[in-house]
Amino acid sequence: MNKTYAAAMTAASIAAMSSLAAPTIYAAKPAGTTSTLHGGDRELQTLAFNGTLSTMTGADFLRWTDGSLTNNSGTYSWNALVPRDVNGANVYTGNPDRSDSSTPLPAEAAKKGSLNDVFGSFNGYKNMSYIIDGEDNGAWCMDLLYAPGQLMSADASSSTVELSVLERGGNSDFNVYGIRADGSLTSALFVSRSQGGKIGWSLNTLEIDGAQDVYGFGISLDSTWKNLKGIRIEAKNGFNGPDIVAVGSAVPADRIVPAPGAACLLGLGLVATGRRRRVA
Repeated sequence: MNKTYAAAMTAASIAAMSSLAAPTIYAAKPAGTTSTLHGGDRELQTLAFNGTLSTMTGADFLRWTDGSLTNNSGTYSWNALVPRDVNGANVYTGNPDRSDSSTPLPAEAAKKGSLNDVFGSFNGYKNMSYIIDGEDNGAWCMDLLYAPGQLMSADASSSTVELSVLERGGNSDFNVYGIRADGSLTSALFVSRSQGGKIGWSLNTLEIDGAQDVYGFGISLDSTWKNLKGIRIEAKNGFNGPDIVAVGSAVPADRIVPAPGAACLLGLGLVATGRRRRVA
């Protein structure tokens, strides 16, 4: 989506920051980041960050095997088909979208897509040309879960990147939570748009009319983020609608995981969608 950087942080962002955890966040960098285009479908090989030697590979973006998306029209499971905004529509606060030149989604004709389409395996890799598109004004929430029997615990090192998030535009904020084995959540980590870095390519998707740079955020969690069966990404009103391209994770350990907890809630119920600002 095309969005304008706010002159000052919104009241919602400031309020969110006041009680949030503070792991170390590193900006991604193009040097050391590599990818390959297969037609219009992009495969990432390596992702590097400023300030740490910790890196991620394409395999780190294929950790997810289940999850859910909650937007202003309902909650959708991993394989459920989510209605999509295409050709400039602005109906759904968070929904699957794809690059203009990428392989069409399986339910393209029905204008729908799933979390599995966006974050699952595509010809053996995570297709970086598929995204979850957010709106300028509107809340949405997404849970991504590891395979059954797997949990991830952060180490005590501030230089180890346990999570990475790729966002199209670099002009939106988002919250990150850890989902514990019992279904409870960690404190939210507020990630500011200013903490990311360009990774060397751009995305122009069906919902907008121009390309935008993709930004990367590397997150070194502190050691209180333990026994996580998944990750939650949250967009709030005032966060300027993050467009999530991918979420990478360090290798989780093999352990027994209890049944999943409840899907995320938006708090205010169905949220009105803001009007998208278009690329000139």
